[in-house]
Amino acid sequence: MSATASDEPEITDALKFEEEEIFSTDTGDNTEENQFDEMIGALQDILIDPEFVALQSDFCFRNCEVFENVTENKLIYTSIFNEYANLIESFLEQRLLEKLEYFSMDELVRQMQEHEDEIPLDVIDVLQSCFDFEEFKSLMLSFKQNETPNIEITGDALVVCGSE
Repeated sequence: MSATASDEPEITDALKFEEEEIFSTDTGDNTEENQFDEMIGALQDILIDPEFVALQSDFCFRNCEVFENVTENKLIYTSIFNEYANLIESFLEQRLLEKLEYFSMDELVRQMQEHEDEIPLDVIDVLQSCFDFEEFKSLMLSFKQNETPNIEITGDALVVCGSE
């Protein structure tokens, strides 16, 4: 009887171990969520990359003088906006494809719509400047006014800088 009693705790311990192992093992159920996290992480890395910062800054400095802080928009603003959106989108897509073999821009957009509350503000700001004309115009006016960018992309948050 004492042999049976000593076997029971071993079985119970083995069951506990198996249960713990099941809970700690990734069953693949969160693959989509993991991919979303990887895509956002890769996107953040790209946004703080000096090559991206230079690309965005150079474009804004070259084109900001055209913009005026008035309600009525000039026709040329649209072509500059389209050029900027294409430049940034193609750069981001190319770099994301280099980092993530499974990357698809359509999938990123779909997942961003599903997880919009989980997207860091710095990512939202850059993406809005590509897809929202008013955000883009605001970015261009800030370059024109300050002659230096008023945003700095970091891994964690958007930092607002003023000229002193």
